[in-house]
Amino acid sequence: MIKTKILLVDDQQLIIDGIKVLIDSEADFEVVALAYSGEEAITLAELHQPDIILMDIRMPGMDGVEATRQIKQRLPKIHILILTTFDDDEYIIDALNYGASGYLLKDIGRGKLIDSIREAMAGNLLITGKVAHKLAKSIKTNKRPTLQGNYNPYDFTDRELEIANLIIQGLSNKEIGEKLSLSQGTVKNYTSSIYLKLGVTDRSKAMVMLSENI
Repeated sequence: MIKTKILLVDDQQLIIDGIKVLIDSEADFEVVALAYSGEEAITLAELHQPDIILMDIRMPGMDGVEATRQIKQRLPKIHILILTTFDDDEYIIDALNYGASGYLLKDIGRGKLIDSIREAMAGNLLITGKVAHKLAKSIKTNKRPTLQGNYNPYDFTDRELEIANLIIQGLSNKEIGEKLSLSQGTVKNYTSSIYLKLGVTDRSKAMVMLSENI
């Protein structure tokens, strides 16, 4: 069996040990290393080439957002899930802008965390309900209009406009399909068209670009 290689990054020993026990209980997951700082995360990412990294935010020295930026620059194929107790607007925007595959809070629960790792490996953007609400509120506060009416700078079709607004809200392709009564394949085709018009290649960058520039 080919296992998903995971690097855990957190400066709190109790938390990182607990996450390791949880992940090691999954037959197809393997924790290849533990890092306790952003600097160590970069070194171990280059050494072990994990498939995915669970990254804390606030750590001594380099924080998780900067570590995410540097790792994605050097090793762009690695998926990085931010796993933290902090839901600050700036952290969310920056982490996604630097290529994180999701932003999760540590209270999401065991099952949700395992599912999120699998979803990230499948290329989906993961944002918990609390974080999505926080991000949406930040966008509203900054008076960024939604993609509707005559405001359509990317020349989206009506359906693409509809899906783009749901992407901004943090919905996955599956959730968008359920909401609009569309198959996941159809939603994927629309999102690919949206990415092309935005000039991006992944969901996190699309979400940030839509949120900041519209």
